[in-house]
Amino acid sequence: MTNSPYFRSLPPLTEDYLSRELDTYQLSLLSLGHFKTGQVRSVSNSSLPCHRVIYVTVGPIRYTIHGSTFILEKGDVLYTPPNTIFSAGNAHDHVHPEFLYLYFHVLPHYQEQPFIRMMETAGKIRIFHALRSPIEFYFHTIMEEYEKQRPGYYHKIHSYLMLLIMELLRQKGTPAAAAPMVRADSGTALILNKAASYIAANISEPLRISQVSHICGVSESYLYKIFSSCLGLSPKDYILNCKMEYAVKLLKETNLTVTQISRELGFSNPNHFSNTFYKCKGVRPSKYTAD
Repeated sequence: MTNSPYFRSLPPLTEDYLSRELDTYQLSLLSLGHFKTGQVRSVSNSSLPCHRVIYVTVGPIRYTIHGSTFILEKGDVLYTPPNTIFSAGNAHDHVHPEFLYLYFHVLPHYQEQPFIRMMETAGKIRIFHALRSPIEFYFHTIMEEYEKQRPGYYHKIHSYLMLLIMELLRQKGTPAAAAPMVRADSGTALILNKAASYIAANISEPLRISQVSHICGVSESYLYKIFSSCLGLSPKDYILNCKMEYAVKLLKETNLTVTQISRELGFSNPNHFSNTFYKCKGVRPSKYTAD
């Protein structure tokens, strides 16, 4: 058939950089819906323990993140990583904003920070305009599939979620110019999973890198090399990030004091815990609990 004059073959498909990068991650959708402000005028210093993408259907909305205030108009899309502390409210008294939202996790857990860096949100606010674009289509298709729940809808929703993220990255510009993260082979991934599991199971302990490397059966220098090349951060920074994520959970779900939480996480000095939390989250834990 391929020799027939009626068929013209195209060059073989080759995997591009962005496709290879996205293959590293699994996106697990947690919640979705259409939010209408109604009588809710504003939220102050709120956060969610998951990744979030919103698409504004009625605007404008006023947002403050990392001390920067900006306005989202109809058709704008905003991505925020887990535990981003934000304030939001109506930009005009006579307009009640509405938006579509998607909340999701990134798996495996140790790939979460590389995903956030790929989205380039660390210390930055990125707004995408999606009116009459594939992103708008993907949002509405996901909502339609969820409402009708036809056979195969779960798989289709997750496929469109990945397509939506891919389109956001395309709008940022090709990432090929950026320094690519090293993808973990099966042996490296096994070590990372073992390290991440041990850290999660012993999050209340004052963990030492020597302990983690011993559990993984590798030297400290090799463990550092793996974390640095695959995750872009040291094992120490990874442990601190995990402890701060757990601190957020305790602040939200328990009545423990800041001092009690600092002890729960293996900090001998509450001030050290408070300073570390502020460095990671941009707000003091005492202020976090008060709001």
